[in-house]
Amino acid sequence: MKAELLLMVLAVLTTASSATASVRVAQDGRALSVILTQPGASDPERLAAAELASALQHVTGATFEVREEGGEAPANAIIVGPGPLARRHFPAVDLERMGGEQGIALCQGGRLLLAGGRPRGTLYAVFRFLQERVGVRWWTPWASHYPSRRRLTVPDGRVDLAPAFESRDPFWYPAFDAEWAMRNGSNSQHSRLTEAQGGKIVYKGFVHTFYPLVPPERHFAAHPEWYSLIDGVRKYEGAQLCTTNPELRDFLVERVREWLKESPDARIVSISQNDWFGPCQCGPCKAIDEREGSHAGTMLELVNYVAARLGPEFPNVAFDTLAYQYTRKPTKSLRPAPNVIVRLCSIECNFAEPLEHPSNAAFAEDIRGWNRVSDRLYVWDYTTNFAHYVMPHPNYFVLGPNVRFFHQHGVKGLFEQGAYQSHGSEMTELRAWVLAQLLWNPYQDDRKLIREFLEGYYGRAAARPIWQYLLLMQKAAKGFRMGCFTSPNAPYLRFATLSEAEKLWEEAERAASGDPDLAWRVRQGRLPVWYAWLVRWPQLRRECLASGAEWPVPTSRRALADRWLAVATGPGPKGWAPMTHISEGGVTPQAFVARFAQDEPDPEPRSELPKRSARPLLPADVPGAGRGCVDLQDDLARLYEEGVYAEVRADPKASDGLAAWMPGTHHEWAVQFPFSKAPERARSGRWKVYASVRIDRGESPNPGAGAFTAGIYDAGSGEGKGQVAVTVGEATDSYRSYLLGTVTSRAEMYVWVAPVPGSGVKAVWVDRVYLVPD
Repeated sequence: MKAELLLMVLAVLTTASSATASVRVAQDGRALSVILTQPGASDPERLAAAELASALQHVTGATFEVREEGGEAPANAIIVGPGPLARRHFPAVDLERMGGEQGIALCQGGRLLLAGGRPRGTLYAVFRFLQERVGVRWWTPWASHYPSRRRLTVPDGRVDLAPAFESRDPFWYPAFDAEWAMRNGSNSQHSRLTEAQGGKIVYKGFVHTFYPLVPPERHFAAHPEWYSLIDGVRKYEGAQLCTTNPELRDFLVERVREWLKESPDARIVSISQNDWFGPCQCGPCKAIDEREGSHAGTMLELVNYVAARLGPEFPNVAFDTLAYQYTRKPTKSLRPAPNVIVRLCSIECNFAEPLEHPSNAAFAEDIRGWNRVSDRLYVWDYTTNFAHYVMPHPNYFVLGPNVRFFHQHGVKGLFEQGAYQSHGSEMTELRAWVLAQLLWNPYQDDRKLIREFLEGYYGRAAARPIWQYLLLMQKAAKGFRMGCFTSPNAPYLRFATLSEAEKLWEEAERAASGDPDLAWRVRQGRLPVWYAWLVRWPQLRRECLASGAEWPVPTSRRALADRWLAVATGPGPKGWAPMTHISEGGVTPQAFVARFAQDEPDPEPRSELPKRSARPLLPADVPGAGRGCVDLQDDLARLYEEGVYAEVRADPKASDGLAAWMPGTHHEWAVQFPFSKAPERARSGRWKVYASVRIDRGESPNPGAGAFTAGIYDAGSGEGKGQVAVTVGEATDSYRSYLLGTVTSRAEMYVWVAPVPGSGVKAVWVDRVYLVPD
């Protein structure tokens, strides 16, 4: 449905109050309408009538009769679902030809029709009517809003209803609740919807199904040729399938047939790559991928083959595959078959900015390319931080523009992956509800939706400071490339920003203090800010002490952690359960808090850094240093757990007087130089890549032990492009330039340096990365 039509539909639905009121629903606590089901009504249609009666009772205080009627509908009747009454009183409406999720709200002749196609159209007609005309909201499984209406009438008018996307999955934990999903228009396979509640999209497999379909532990020994040829060797570890092998293709046809017979309700079956790299390099695979300019070529040929063989036998099934990481680029000429779904994944994007931002240009171009060749394009989008579910993740104002962008570029199904393992993640309730509304109609004002949720869920008084908090975090994230595994050293987690955030949440908590339900919700919403204080405590204490500012939370980290845990795992309303995961990796709240059982002394305030030299000395040990080279100084470095694992310090030995310092007690890639921060000319072409590194030896180093490692990593392909391991005996106290490799550079690459603990080395210093044209 086009944007103009969607807006027109909502306008008709919400602004028709000036028309003649043709159906009087209730007045002064008395029902004036009867709700009618019809002979042959399905379970979802009967449920729709019951839900309508219950909601209208909440709104008007009246008790509504629900009865089955096959003859004549009285005046002021509300007819629910298709059937003889609908045909008799609304003969111009052809409900039989409506799609399974299409519906209509039609008021004429003194009667109201709420009906649609099967299985879910009538349910959606009822719930959109209640939401758009009556003002009901289902914020979460435990929080709803039913306005109080002394008098409720419905004016004449017709509204045709249809969701913008055929697959709508706001994949956040609260959205799995069946009643919430049904009422908010989600047909997610992950929801707990039953057939009586209209059912849902049923997948077989979902994603990463290569090895579930062809388990290597059962087949590799007999058929190594079915698996990837990598550097001349057939292997299955970190590999894929050889998708051009004729025997494998026919074997897959039989395996997929087995799957579909096991799951007769499935409407989509996944034939998709493993969740790693390792595509096949054999001659036939390589030829197809080179012809198509993408590893998606071999993937798509395989899925088209299976779809062609099984399509006639399973005409209602679509065959789904991924355009993910190494298969993300669209094919040049090969098109997916009509019964094939390509699911494009946005994992490499900058989620602090919308897709139309220059930082996301590569992905935006890919979606345009897939839209040109695919008739049924789905997207797997990422809306959380998997490494820190509970940490602030300011993508709040990106959700709406992105959903609109997807719809405008031909996307038919949208999977919005969020924190899916427990309650308690950052703004989980807001994102679930706002995404559900946008997946139904992406052309709504997303900022208006956010404000509406804040006022409805937290209360109007508390909503104001929480809105200011969202704006604060969004502003602090500007210019930062925010991924879905962002570390706690993000710029929006600095002391000044978190201090302001703490004040705003304190104000919100005071504003909600008179209502126990609202106060509980605000306390839950505040947990992410406390989480940020806890994970960044040493850095934030140092920033506070250096600035002479007031510390806004308890001075005991342990005390704050205990308070955080009590809220996260304490009692709550019906429909809610305590937090169990703070990350996708499965870290529990209890394990997280256990890290802070002992308060540590305050860090020493860091002295003010000297001014960086504007003209660093050239590296004397790099051949060809000088004109045409690119000097990436430590001010461009990304520091992991800044203040703990790495920080910038004054160093007279460094080329510009400053360098990135790491203690020799950890092995993290704590100093990273992203090519995305390099000058534009350094993001393409062939370069020799050097890292300038020195060590502080400490008192008794072991000369044969490792001092540090360094390398080049391509985040786009998931491959290392060069690495060195330097021993204590090889390293020096003065800077030395180490050749890491020669690469064709890309913005997704970065250089990393990591200490090797246990060698006795006190510290590792990184001055710069130096690029020499090859």
